[in-house]
Amino acid sequence: MAEIRLVAAEEMAEAIRGSDAVFRDAEQISMGAAFPAVFSPALSQSFGAYEDGKLVSFMGLVPAVLRIGDARVPMYSLGSVYTLPDFRGHGYAGDILQAIKAHVRASGGALVYVSGDRSLYTRNQCHPFGAIDRCAIGAAQAEGLLQAGAAAGFAVREMAPTDWMYVSELAAARRVAYEQSVRELAELIASEAYASCLKLRHRTLVATKDGRVAAFAVVATPDERGSKRTPLAVEWAGDAVAVAAILGHAATAYGLPQLDVPVAWHERELAAALAGVPSAAGRNLGTVHVADAERLFACLAPYWRTSIADPTELPHVRTLPDHRYALTAADGRTFELDSASLVSLLFDPMPSLPAVPEARAAMLGPFPVPLPYAGGLNYV
Repeated sequence: MAEIRLVAAEEMAEAIRGSDAVFRDAEQISMGAAFPAVFSPALSQSFGAYEDGKLVSFMGLVPAVLRIGDARVPMYSLGSVYTLPDFRGHGYAGDILQAIKAHVRASGGALVYVSGDRSLYTRNQCHPFGAIDRCAIGAAQAEGLLQAGAAAGFAVREMAPTDWMYVSELAAARRVAYEQSVRELAELIASEAYASCLKLRHRTLVATKDGRVAAFAVVATPDERGSKRTPLAVEWAGDAVAVAAILGHAATAYGLPQLDVPVAWHERELAAALAGVPSAAGRNLGTVHVADAERLFACLAPYWRTSIADPTELPHVRTLPDHRYALTAADGRTFELDSASLVSLLFDPMPSLPAVPEARAAMLGPFPVPLPYAGGLNYV
C-alpha cells in the first residue's frame, strides 16, 4: 500500500523529473520552469503516492485567490498529474485526489480548478462549467480590429520594461480575475505555463493612447520550433477596443493565419469589440470542484450584495450527506441539488440540468457567478 502525503521540499526535484518524463519532449522547457508554483519548495502544496520511498504518482496543487467583484474566493488549481507506467491501475491517483480534497477544505479553500475532465475527476464531483466563446481572428478580422483601434486613438507596440506598473494596474482593475502582484504577473508571463504545453511562446503587447498604457495582452505564438498548434490569446486587461486592436496587431505583425481568443460570457465589452469575428460556443477549460459550498457562498456575499437588487435576500446553502446540497431561496423554498447541479447553478449562464432552472428562477439575481478563464496565466 502506498503512502499518500504532501511532497516535501527536498523531494520536488524528483517530482519534476517524473513530470518531465511523462509530459515533456526535447523541444519543451522543463515542467519545473513552466509550473514553478507546482514544484515550489516554499509552498509545498502538491501531493504524491510513495512506494518504498519512491514517488510513483503525483498531483500538483497551487493555491490562489480569485477576485470576483468585491469578493475574494480562496481556491486551488490542480494539474501536472501523472502515475509512473509500472504503478498504474492501483488507484493511486484517486487516493491522492481524496487527500487533496481534504487538504483544500482544511486550508480554507472553496473551489478547485482541475485541468482535466476524465472520469477520475468527474466521478469525484469535478464538473464542466461556465461558457466561453472561442473567437477565431483571421487576416480580414485582424485588419478591421486594427482600424477600429486606430480610429479610437490607440497605438500598439510590444511591452517595454517601463510598462510593468501600468500593466499591473490594468490587471488589478479587472472585476473577475486572479489576484496577481507585479512580480507574480511578470513571473507568470515568463513561465509560459499553458503555452509551453502547446510548444508556443509568449509575446506581450500594450496599446497606448495619449501616452498612457490603456490595455495589454499576452499572446502565445509559434517560434523557431514551428508548432502546429493554433496561436491563442492567453490573458488581457484594459479598454476592450484597445485589447481587440492588440489582438489584431498580433495576428498581422506575427503573420498568424488565425488567433484564437477565449472570451468568457461575462466579458461583454470585449465580445462587442470582437463582434465581427467568427466564434464557437464552448465551456471553460477543464472542470471545477466545489470544495466547501458554505464557505464559497460566504465568500461570494460581498459580490452578491453589490450585484443583486435586494442585498438582504442572499442565497443560503447547507451541505448534506453524499455530495448533496440544500439551497434556500428568499421566499423560504428549499431546493436539493447534487454536485453537478450546484456547479451548473453557480457558473453556467444557460443551465441544462433538470433541477437547476427552477432553483435559479426562485433566486433571480445571484446566478450565474463569473469565473476567470482557467487557461490563462495561472493555468496549472
